[in-house]
Amino acid sequence: MALTAEQKAEMAAHLRGTNVAQEHITDEYKTNLELADRQQVEVPTSEGTTICYVFTAKNRVEKCPVFINVHGGGFVRPHQLRDEIFSAKVADAIQGIVVDVDYKLAPEYPYPTAVNECYDVCQWVFAQLESWNGDPKRVSMGGHSAGATLTAAVALKANETHAFRLCLQVLDYGAFEMFVDPAEKPEAESNMIPVERSRMFNVAYTGDNLEILKDPYCSPGAATNEMLRGLPDALVISAGKDNFRFEDERYAIRMAAAGVKVTVKRFLNSNHGFIIHCVDEWQSAQQLIIDAIRTASL
Repeated sequence: MALTAEQKAEMAAHLRGTNVAQEHITDEYKTNLELADRQQVEVPTSEGTTICYVFTAKNRVEKCPVFINVHGGGFVRPHQLRDEIFSAKVADAIQGIVVDVDYKLAPEYPYPTAVNECYDVCQWVFAQLESWNGDPKRVSMGGHSAGATLTAAVALKANETHAFRLCLQVLDYGAFEMFVDPAEKPEAESNMIPVERSRMFNVAYTGDNLEILKDPYCSPGAATNEMLRGLPDALVISAGKDNFRFEDERYAIRMAAAGVKVTVKRFLNSNHGFIIHCVDEWQSAQQLIIDAIRTASL
């Protein structure tokens, strides 16, 4: 389904103008921004320049860990202040550096643009480690929703190319089986993200092209068992009121069966997007992520 420029503009305006999750970001939470120095950088990638925000903790230690953060939003919604607050908080907590990726958005830039950008940003990060005094054994990556999907895709690609090696992938309520029609997924009728909206995300990102939707870099759940062998350690977080939890946990089980060290946590009383929107059990989930990043190493 090829979209005209007019259709892309109309779809983008609709999807970016509709709020599904409500966030509760307090002034106290915003003070996390004071814990790290922020630098905007333009990273050269195969998809052109990609904007990233580098948060260096004011308490940074020598040979520090580095975390790459990838925001959510169905591949169509933009980077937000909440992503920066989270990144600054994590940088301080791990006494290191967080690179927050502002990838290009669908439908103007459909698949595989964001995958290529995130992969190339990772390569750029590894190239900066000497000047940053970062530890190459402690570079991790994580994302929320669409960001988790992109993170899983990068881990799969790096596992094939061997261009770099992450020590950890953090996957929060990702869309790992986009090849399944949203209406066919369990509990679709009661999910926070309506079926038609989910379908629009698929159209915006892939043109609803089933061949693309079955590509493992688009739907990590389509990866073969062989592709899963040798992946980095994984922390998989699902939400008990989000029907993505079924595909998230299936992917986690398949990685574990392939020999990957996987930690899975379902937050029973939370909904999709809870970690970054600071609702439900967000504090426990953010601490779980921080603890995992802090201790991860090759």
